[in-house]
Amino acid sequence: MKRNNGNLILGLCALMLLSVVCATNLFAADEVTITGTVYATAYDDNGNVTAAVIASTDEEYVIVGNAAGKELFKLDFKLVKASGVIGKDNEGNKTLTVTSYEVIEVMQE
Repeated sequence: MKRNNGNLILGLCALMLLSVVCATNLFAADEVTITGTVYATAYDDNGNVTAAVIASTDEEYVIVGNAAGKELFKLDFKLVKASGVIGKDNEGNKTLTVTSYEVIEVMQE
């Protein structure tokens, strides 16, 4: 009986591990990198940016207001390379949950 309990526990642990691996792969979103210009789309009463988008050459992405996204709010009219996960908001707009970004310095002649 003791041996059967050990095999049962080992089997349950293996099943749990397999479930976690499958769920992680199923729900994992691929990270993308987008290059575009940040444009503010909403302001509060004090003139602070409360919403912004990144406009690339072919798409526009609403920036999700997480920590990195809020940093981008301060970069109005700047060209950036932002990495993150694409999603959709309640209105069907493409969103970008930013995980990292860099400002691209444009060389002027």
